Amino acid sequence: MQFIAAPGGEEVAVTNVREALIVEGALSLCVIQNPDSNIAVRALREVSSANESRQARMDEAAERTFA
Repeated sequence: MQFIAAPGGEEVAVTNVREALIVEGALSLCVIQNPDSNIAVRALREVSSANESRQARMDEAAERTFA
């Protein structure tokens, strides 16, 4: 399970990587179609940041496991 941090500090649970990529892809499309939408841009930034943080935590856990 993954969590995506929302701008207000809440987290949204995402059950697998495929779903997280779908959310990020949908937000990317929204930003492309509405480049002047501050909400879409902020949401995409938050989702991307959460995914990067998740990946960093997974990498650190893998390093500790295989070290």
